[in-house]
Amino acid sequence: MTLISKTSFDLLDQLARNNTKDWYDAHKADIKTHCLAPFGEMLKHVSNRLMDSDPPLEGSAKTMFRMHRDVRFSKDKTPYKSSVSGVLTPSGTKAEMAGMVYVEMNASVGWVVGGFYKLPTAQLSLIRQRIIDEPDAFQTVLDGLSDAGTGLADMDRLTRMPKGFSEYEDHPFAEDIKRKSFIIRADVAMASWLNGDVTGIVADLACTVGPLVKFGKTALA
Repeated sequence: MTLISKTSFDLLDQLARNNTKDWYDAHKADIKTHCLAPFGEMLKHVSNRLMDSDPPLEGSAKTMFRMHRDVRFSKDKTPYKSSVSGVLTPSGTKAEMAGMVYVEMNASVGWVVGGFYKLPTAQLSLIRQRIIDEPDAFQTVLDGLSDAGTGLADMDRLTRMPKGFSEYEDHPFAEDIKRKSFIIRADVAMASWLNGDVTGIVADLACTVGPLVKFGKTALA
């Protein structure tokens, strides 16, 4: 596997400082060689490690996101992202975003998350209902995360019970029913990108989040 290098981070840092079309066009080949290509290789290498995982997850250059930003409805008109990112999904495509692992590398560090991020309300309702219907199964998922030294990220939570669930405000998992995202997260230090340890970090998180993904996928089926 071609490793992410110091040059990769230097290029992303320079892009953050010179976020213009002229600069990007002049360095496009370098960004492809030192940032995009090795990142895609990393996703493929993780995929090989996850072939026998439950559920299996797959990613490659085809599941990476474009660096060009859609600025049509944004106050920030900078044309490019100063990060490289991609996903691993059960289908190995970007079309399936419910139950996935997302990886991002920016100019100084990176991070990986897995699970369900800001699903449509209809899908969230199905997961919330399964938490109510099968609390023991959900507790088993939480226990597994705790045993792995992690837990659901404390983010994207409603202040009140969601519509249709007000009668469950005293439910033992009421705070989880308020969630709009069910994810776990790990930061990836620069050193881990440079020495290749990022592959193991991403694969380990993918395996850890597996029971959560299966719980949610069963609800959405």
